[in-house]
Amino acid sequence: MAWQPDDSNDSPDLTPMIDVVFLLIVFFMTVATLLTAEKIDIEMPVADQSKVPEDAGRREVITILPDGSVYAGIRRMDGPEALGPIIRNGMETVRGYKVNLRVDTNTPHKHVREVMRVCAENGAFDVIFSVYQS
Repeated sequence: MAWQPDDSNDSPDLTPMIDVVFLLIVFFMTVATLLTAEKIDIEMPVADQSKVPEDAGRREVITILPDGSVYAGIRRMDGPEALGPIIRNGMETVRGYKVNLRVDTNTPHKHVREVMRVCAENGAFDVIFSVYQS
């Protein structure tokens, strides 16, 4: 009599592998979204002595354009004073809150000074400027 296989179903269970694949897809979609986050287009200044901060932490990105318009992230503000509540809220809710200023090369310094004053008045003293390294 010849050997015959059992009628049992010994095929591998692919459910865990499918779960992992879906989790990887969700992870990469989320990371891709964060990497392509919208930013206001500006001409970044170049600094010879620039260096990358050791602890970037969570930073509020504030962009200043040459005409003096101010953006918190991609949201246009009604002037520098409108940043006050955003900075205050960040200082109260985020430990180690910091500000990242993105300033166009052609922006007059008076606009930068106004934003820095608002930051200081609301307790944000850790301010970093975004530049290109030469």
